[in-house]
Amino acid sequence: MTRQLGHSGVLLTYEGHGHGSATSGPCMEDAVDSYLTDLAAPPRGTSSRPYRPDNSRHHPRGPAR
Repeated sequence: MTRQLGHSGVLLTYEGHGHGSATSGPCMEDAVDSYLTDLAAPPRGTSSRPYRPDNSRHHPRGPAR
């Protein structure tokens, strides 16, 4: 999918279940809010772990190395 987005697109991968992951926890919400308010896209290769309510607030993981 990343290839289909071309040079200007960024894919943010949610490593959990389901569709429409923009509200799937603080990690995804923060990334979406940053883009919508500041046009700040996450770095290419960024992924977000599944949210579990018992976890503390966590942030997206950077690109895989």
